[in-house]
Amino acid sequence: MNKTYDRRFFAPLAFLLFLFFLFFLGTENYQHLAALAAPASLASLAALVFIPRSVNKVPPQYRLNTHADIFRALIGRA
Repeated sequence: MNKTYDRRFFAPLAFLLFLFFLFFLGTENYQHLAALAAPASLASLAALVFIPRSVNKVPPQYRLNTHADIFRALIGRA
């Protein structure tokens, strides 16, 4: 079975990062917890994006075939 990675999983990650930003922007006493939010969001990225899926389940426009494709999409070049 051929495997691929799904680009659509970047959307929940971006929303998660935005929620963390809004939460820590509004707090004054818990700003030191922002250092914990960054590794948690990166772990979410690994859990969502780096899990291969069946090629049949991912539409062609959302396919990322290799890890290099994933990193190019992260920096905005794909």
